[in-house]
Amino acid sequence: MNSKGIAYAIISSATFGLIPLFSVAAMNGGQSPFSVLFYRFLFSAVLFGVFIRIKRVSFRISLKQFSELVVLGGLCYGGTALFLILSYGFIPTGIATTINFLYPVMVALIVFAIYKEKPTLGIALAIVLSLIGVGLMAWSKGATLNVRGVVYALITVVTYGFYIVGLNKSSLRELNGNTVTFYVLFIAAVLFFVVAQFFGGIPAITSVRVGLNLVSLAVVATIISNLTLVLAVKAIGSTTTSVLGSMEPLTALAVGVFWFGERLTLWQTVGVMLVVASVSMVVLMGRRVRG
Repeated sequence: MNSKGIAYAIISSATFGLIPLFSVAAMNGGQSPFSVLFYRFLFSAVLFGVFIRIKRVSFRISLKQFSELVVLGGLCYGGTALFLILSYGFIPTGIATTINFLYPVMVALIVFAIYKEKPTLGIALAIVLSLIGVGLMAWSKGATLNVRGVVYALITVVTYGFYIVGLNKSSLRELNGNTVTFYVLFIAAVLFFVVAQFFGGIPAITSVRVGLNLVSLAVVATIISNLTLVLAVKAIGSTTTSVLGSMEPLTALAVGVFWFGERLTLWQTVGVMLVVASVSMVVLMGRRVRG
């Protein structure tokens, strides 16, 4: 198998898993969740826009595609980022990211419910395993998680699931992937600029440390992760890339335990393993559903 493609996939999922590290550090430095997301997507959109401009990628889109991007980029992708960062305030960041990692299971359910594509027995089993895994993480003996945080994390599963399905089922499939990514980032930045005005505005970046965390969030956990994801899919295919995506929750768990001092019980660890296993099963057996 293409070793370079595997490396790209691991880098992509691992850098996605660093989102809690940079986000929480920025919030501890005085930024609100809304301003963190505004800066993340603003910096990402500007830098990514320059990158694809150099590559001479077209920015042209139709009015219909713009409306689809507003829904998918603003409500679905932006909603995912918002509820994920909000969940960090109530449950361990690693567990929040692991719950978010369930989105392939949600994609399978959405496709089944809306497009009547029947799931295989393996996917049905994976869905059951994922539910057991989330249950173990949320309600294991001696470490019951905050319900609000769990709900926030579960909302990200729904919003990101619809985002993935929307990309595959809308007219956005006709666009260059880099063009879609740019507009998603730009629309999300505009959304959080507006929303932040109702929650105290956007604080200035008052320290080098906060600035570095926000830039790292944009460059490492957004641009690099997205670019290496594209390279990985081209080199080894979407299925293998998705399976290697298990590095994302594992990286987030490591950050939570070793950086933030978060504690995981034995049953929560088992729950994490069940979630990773269930997602891998969905990806391997549900090849018709791809993100």
